[in-house]
Amino acid sequence: FSEECIDVEAAKKLVRKSKKHYGEYELTAEQVELLLDLYAGYKNSLQLEYAHLTDFALLQQEAFNLLEANEGSKHVFKHVIVDEYQDTNSIQERIFFRLAAGTKGICVVGDDDQALYRFRGATVENFVDFDERCRDYLGKKPRRLSLDTNYRSRKQIVEFYKTFMAQTDWKKPEGGHYRITSKNIQAYRTDEKVSVVASAPNKPEIACAEIADLVKALLDEGKVENPNQIAVLFPSLKAAAVKHFQKAFEDVGLQVYAPRAGRFVEVDESLDVFGLLLHILGHPPRGEFHSKDYDDFRDWAVRAETRAKALMLKDSLLKKYINDRKEELEQASADYEALLKVAEKNHWKLDAPYQVDKMKRTLIAARGLSERARKLLSSAYLDRLALERANQGTPLSVLYILRRVTSIDWNLLDIFYRLCGFEHFKKMFDMAEDNEDRTDEGPVANLGLITQYLSRFLDERIAMITADLLVEKTLQIVFFNYLFSLYRLGESELEDAEDPFPKGRIPFLTIHQSKGLEFPVVILGSLRKDDKGPQQNEVIVRPLLSRPQGEPLDRMSQFDIMRMYYVALSRAKNLLILPHFKGSGQRMNDEFKALLDDDFPRIAGLDVKSVPVADEKESDLPKSYSFTSDYLLYQKCPRQYMIFRKFGFVPSRSQTMFFGSLVHRTLEDLHHELIQRRTAA
Repeated sequence: FSEECIDVEAAKKLVRKSKKHYGEYELTAEQVELLLDLYAGYKNSLQLEYAHLTDFALLQQEAFNLLEANEGSKHVFKHVIVDEYQDTNSIQERIFFRLAAGTKGICVVGDDDQALYRFRGATVENFVDFDERCRDYLGKKPRRLSLDTNYRSRKQIVEFYKTFMAQTDWKKPEGGHYRITSKNIQAYRTDEKVSVVASAPNKPEIACAEIADLVKALLDEGKVENPNQIAVLFPSLKAAAVKHFQKAFEDVGLQVYAPRAGRFVEVDESLDVFGLLLHILGHPPRGEFHSKDYDDFRDWAVRAETRAKALMLKDSLLKKYINDRKEELEQASADYEALLKVAEKNHWKLDAPYQVDKMKRTLIAARGLSERARKLLSSAYLDRLALERANQGTPLSVLYILRRVTSIDWNLLDIFYRLCGFEHFKKMFDMAEDNEDRTDEGPVANLGLITQYLSRFLDERIAMITADLLVEKTLQIVFFNYLFSLYRLGESELEDAEDPFPKGRIPFLTIHQSKGLEFPVVILGSLRKDDKGPQQNEVIVRPLLSRPQGEPLDRMSQFDIMRMYYVALSRAKNLLILPHFKGSGQRMNDEFKALLDDDFPRIAGLDVKSVPVADEKESDLPKSYSFTSDYLLYQKCPRQYMIFRKFGFVPSRSQTMFFGSLVHRTLEDLHHELIQRRTAA
């Protein structure tokens, strides 16, 4: 809508003319008009009195409007170069051509067969019809330079995905194609040995077991140096085949890395960390609310706490640390309640200004108050701050003082990093840096994801622990509900392209996540992706677009499925492995069925020794570490630097602030010392 339908009322008229079109896709014109009204309401909601807000789509539109209004915008750049052009959308195309209008110097690079992002607005026609678009926008015909040599994959892999793409009819009714068909991709690696194999037709568990045996043989023969050089790619990590593959690999002694398949909170590291945190914080009673999800989650919480108890039984120091933190929270709660009683007894309103001379001694004398709280109340700094704020006309409230002297000086991310110092978690870091035969980076990679979830909790829920949150059980309830939301997210948690592929584990990825990557060995997890027709947003906007219609709605989903599988097939360098599932309820897409005939190479006939040895890529991490270059990444030692850079651990802000303050004060002390020495001299 933000690209085309600026006038909502005009769009509604188009909708009424297109009732038949919407009826074909089980939508009514009234439903579409309601969406247009919602869109109009959304745009209006962005127009505040003091500021105009925007989203990314509207930002792009505004950028284009500014370029259109400024004649000089056509001459700012001599050359406009755009990579991954098949993933651009309509408004981006107009921006690029506007910038290139003065010099006609535009260069785009892309591959329409790798267009995966229609769901976020990408328009593959921008690339397929680039010749025509150049003539329309610039009045010139572009020159095409074909990059037709594949340096990645062996010959049979290239021939296989070329044949696969040819299974679909890409012709336009009026002539031409919805795909660039004049490509002549040739493999640089021209050996004729088998590089694409399929399992024997069999039940999923048997076919996956056959593939797992092949993978084990590849590792044993040294054809790959590490399991993370073998990727299993799925259309979706919800696919039933995910569990079949996971079990098959585990049966031959191989571990997988699939934190986004299934529930992340179910992995061992999550159970350990969250179980210990639940021991410290506690959790609310079950209450009257019941649902299958919630009851299953309560069972998960019990399992997590049971694992945590077992860890504490093994490590007395860990047990003492957890109990100390619990006692600290209990003492803070007791202090807060004691001070609250004093305020109530003296009829002080919590929002009333704090008066040092009248209230301080009375609060310090509170019955049962801890020595820590007394010291904080007696602090000369706190007195000074209260008097300064009173003189400025913005006095501190009684509630602020009560919270301040009973607050906790750590947060959940601080606790996580302190837990990492205990033997159970320390072993995980040791495994990540062990010798090649025993290296397993999976647990550390999972710990990195846990820090991201804890950081999100601090950013979006509760950043600082104050005693009132403990007394009112707010912290316990909010954290428990946050864990419940993570539990319910389960498989729907979006994969992250920046997720690491830890050594010692076979990564399970979605095909979308694999785009732009390559692996010596690729296993296509499933040859089935159902054609469910076009997305509803495509159906809704189609009659409202002023630009050419593009791919037909009834073929759009099929085209997208073919492109998705093309991306998967073209990730393989040395060996591509296909599972041939057969049996009740099993089927594959027709394009694969046509290729996997009786003559297709099978795993049983593959000579493992014929597979080239994979070269392991060098780590992106530098081999030398700098202490002074980045305090925020805790560059105190190579291990910490590796963890924060490679596995995406989120630093604890309170520790970072303390460390930064320590460095600042140290430098300041040195500065004053040098001045004094200079003066003395």
